[in-house]
Amino acid sequence: MKRIIAFAGVAATAVAFAGASAGGANATTPPSGKGVGGSYIVVMKADPLLRSTKQSDLRTSGAQSKRAALKASHDTVLKGAGIAVSRKVNTYTNALNGFSVLTDAKGAAALAKQPGVAAVLKDEMRQPTAIAAAVNEAKAAPSGVNDLQKFLGLDTGAYAKGIKGNGVIVGVIDTGIWPEHPMLRDNGTFPAAPTLDESERSACAFGNQAWNPNDKPFTCNNKLIGAREFLDVYKSQTGLEHDEFDSARDNEGHGTHTATTAAGNANVQSRIFGVNKDIVSGIAPRAQIIAYKALGDAGGYGSDLTAAIDQAVADGVDVINYSIGGGAEVVSADTLAFLFAADAGVFAAVSAGNDGPGPETVGGPANVPWVTGVGATTFPRNFAGRVKLGDGRVFKGTSVTKGTGVKPIIDGTHAGGTDSRYCVEGSLSAAKVRGKIVLCERGVNGRVAKSAEVKRAGGVGMVLFNSTDGDTMFSDNFFVPTVMMDYTNGARIRRYANNTPGATARITNLGMDTLWHYSPTVTYFSSRGPTVPNSDTIKPDISAPGAQIMAGNTPMPSGGSQPAGQLWQAIAGTSMSSPVVAGSYALLKQAHPEWSAAAAKSALMTQSYAAVRKNDRVTPADPFDTGSGMAKLGSPGAKSTSFQPGLVYDAGFYDYLGFLCDEGREAFANPDATCGGLANAGYATTAENLNYPSIGMSAVPGTMTVKRTVTNVSSQAITATASVRAPQGYRVTVSPATITVAPGASKSFEVSVTNTGAPIGAWRFGSLTWQGSGYAVRSPIAVNATRIASPAEITGTGTSGQATITSTVGVAGTYTATAHGLVPAEHHNDTVAQDPDQTYPSPDDGAGVDRIPYTLNGVDHARWKLDVGGDVDLDIYLLDSSGKVVAQSTNGGTDEQIDLVRPADGTYTMIVHGWAVGATPVAYDLRSWRVPATTGGSLSVVSGSPQIVAVGDKVDVVVGWSGLTAGVEYLGSVTHRIGGTIEADTVVAVNP
Repeated sequence: MKRIIAFAGVAATAVAFAGASAGGANATTPPSGKGVGGSYIVVMKADPLLRSTKQSDLRTSGAQSKRAALKASHDTVLKGAGIAVSRKVNTYTNALNGFSVLTDAKGAAALAKQPGVAAVLKDEMRQPTAIAAAVNEAKAAPSGVNDLQKFLGLDTGAYAKGIKGNGVIVGVIDTGIWPEHPMLRDNGTFPAAPTLDESERSACAFGNQAWNPNDKPFTCNNKLIGAREFLDVYKSQTGLEHDEFDSARDNEGHGTHTATTAAGNANVQSRIFGVNKDIVSGIAPRAQIIAYKALGDAGGYGSDLTAAIDQAVADGVDVINYSIGGGAEVVSADTLAFLFAADAGVFAAVSAGNDGPGPETVGGPANVPWVTGVGATTFPRNFAGRVKLGDGRVFKGTSVTKGTGVKPIIDGTHAGGTDSRYCVEGSLSAAKVRGKIVLCERGVNGRVAKSAEVKRAGGVGMVLFNSTDGDTMFSDNFFVPTVMMDYTNGARIRRYANNTPGATARITNLGMDTLWHYSPTVTYFSSRGPTVPNSDTIKPDISAPGAQIMAGNTPMPSGGSQPAGQLWQAIAGTSMSSPVVAGSYALLKQAHPEWSAAAAKSALMTQSYAAVRKNDRVTPADPFDTGSGMAKLGSPGAKSTSFQPGLVYDAGFYDYLGFLCDEGREAFANPDATCGGLANAGYATTAENLNYPSIGMSAVPGTMTVKRTVTNVSSQAITATASVRAPQGYRVTVSPATITVAPGASKSFEVSVTNTGAPIGAWRFGSLTWQGSGYAVRSPIAVNATRIASPAEITGTGTSGQATITSTVGVAGTYTATAHGLVPAEHHNDTVAQDPDQTYPSPDDGAGVDRIPYTLNGVDHARWKLDVGGDVDLDIYLLDSSGKVVAQSTNGGTDEQIDLVRPADGTYTMIVHGWAVGATPVAYDLRSWRVPATTGGSLSVVSGSPQIVAVGDKVDVVVGWSGLTAGVEYLGSVTHRIGGTIEADTVVAVNP
């Protein structure tokens, strides 16, 4: 979720702890877009209840009194901003202190100025993450009974020891739930359900037949103990379609699937299109479920999703599944709510996203370290189908549909108009398709939508094939009998259909068999690391089976998205792998209710199954594919399992605040004071030093050392020795190399990585395993070499003075530093009016836009800066000589900055845009600096250059200035070279 106003503080505790003062911090990243009106999320500076109240006490009268006080403070803020309290939609008091409100940008700016407000965030949509929809060679034939659980070893492990999720509550935030599903039936053996608060909304929200007559009433029970609807903002901003349910009832199927995967009942017979499939269980079949519907057909607003998280914590859930994703911001409403939930001991599994196989595709909130980001793998069981051609050749694939008789087959390419090869809606000709099996290629539209098009045109079956052999094989509920297969076989069938007069084929469902390739492999779609923006944290954290997962469905899908009447579906996505981990967490919670969320995560990661292959089904997967590996709990009675990990990497609230010092400094009013206070108290304030179960270093300038701490969660002393598999081209040392840790005690160690020949800018992978006393605790390592690490900017004061720039070099050679500037600020003073449509460029810009020309010639660094107080919101855009926008700054409020490094010579135009000005034009002062590429100005290199450097050397360069005028802002730059090649730049800002 994008910031519109920068944070003043994560929590009062954090700010007070660091001795920081309240006040606005400068926004440094622009929002993704601004709306003329809409929904905003207001985050207050005061702590949510979880910082002073145990989760188990959130429903007490004392907590209710505190909650009422927080709500009253919200109303005070609204009144102070001149906004009616009735415009408030959602209220957060448990895992976040704040509210959502329907207002416009002017209202948001007014809210941000109110005492007690930490941030105002523009609401943003997130989406469900199903794909719309020793070496284990997996040769054993599937039994058709709990094959997923057997593959994960649960049948002979956790279940055999009575660990099935007893007494654990799993909260599922999703599209709702189909309460009558047999995997949610109460058989009378579950614990009595807790009483859920209904003072503000129903805890069992079914039966709104006034909106949809198919929404039958339902009474929650001891299995499905609650179901709430959180679509308040969604309904006001997007609106429900007529065939959606205005209740907690699921009209998409996604939420029912994730809930039953995580914690559905055991040993339930699945059945699709009237044919029995396998017998299915949830991962934690004895756990109880609360469903939170916060997604509609078009997705879900962050404000509604955060309200669901906030309520789930108050309802007492132990685990949250969040098969939902979007932009990978570190600081957003849901990431902050999950931070406080983790502090309360709530485990959270979050889908990593379905944007693979490219790098840097993990979404948010899976990217933050206090949740578990989950990728997807295959597992061996396959819902099988085949196509037999008229020439006798047989091709196998996946299918859950019925078969066909012998029918003519036609390539979609020759069965209609534009995009008919992809069977896009409206592309197929009924005259060509009627009565035939149609060959359709992946791409352009959804898989199930292709089958709907075949059905519309009168086709009787579909052969669907991937565009590459490495892609995932899907087993959706198609509208016509369908078999899906790899590209190579699809291309063979295409050649047959196109070159054989009277070509025929027959589709046959083969029930269940074993995948024809190695498993587990990472699925093609699963999002990959490195993580953006926090690439020192390896994501995903872990992976789990997420393809052909059989679980619940809604029999009443909205919008014709799939065939109606089916209570089951076998679908794919990181949405499907995330609840496997959520269910695993429920089992761990039963076994170890005392563990923190970080300890449980460490146990799962360090004991995962590492023999996973990439989607080519041959190459070993790396940590950016699957994180630590595939989640596999092991037996509660055995050492070196997730139940008995021996050593864990624990972390708490202040550790995560230290992470924010590096990756989310906008979360603090005074980041220097806050992060200084954390550092003085012994907390790491760099992302690579967060006490995490994996080790990531995104910029190794020759040598880098990180610190980790392990805690003994066993009942015996553990002596372990470090076993390292060094990344190729690196040397890794661990100090101390052997540790002895008493029960309940902790021991710290350092890991040093030195580049001995790895290429610059290429990630390399390895691992560190602590072995001893019957335990093996493994952490993946991912490192990336850089030529030099230098600060992007330093500051100075005084009309004369000095400052030190410290760099670490990653290559050997002759290092030199060159100073440019200093130059004083240039000022352009003018006024700008309101742009009527708040859009640049547009025909009505008029006085809502100012254009200021700038000539850049021989410039090393150019900067423009614009800040205006009050409720005014101005933006700036920089155009080159052709009129193309080359840079822009569109932060909330007016705190804008554009920088160019060694820009091309030419004439540029700066646009000052009046996005939110009001009726009266506003005066502004646009400051600019054009630092020359030449030397000889008032900034000079005093010492430290030139010098001969080796890999890993630290270089201290002292720069000095003199003759400045007090009260004038100056800017300069220092260019860092090795062997004559520019490697980095440091801006020097001096305010005498």
